[in-house]
Amino acid sequence: MDKLTKGLLTVIAIGIIALNIQILNGGGLITKAHAIDDIQKVAICDEHGFECALVSSSKLYVEAR
Repeated sequence: MDKLTKGLLTVIAIGIIALNIQILNGGGLITKAHAIDDIQKVAICDEHGFECALVSSSKLYVEAR
């Protein structure tokens, strides 16, 4: 085999080993993400920030142009 093939197979093997370690450790390499406690408010506006979408009685109203 040439060097490129050996290199690619080595990278694949390392990736498979890392995935197995992660699975066996219950997510040891990559930790779980947790949501924050506070509510985030978002305004949907035009590019200038003057005309924004209206929220009324749990409905979102957006004027299409």
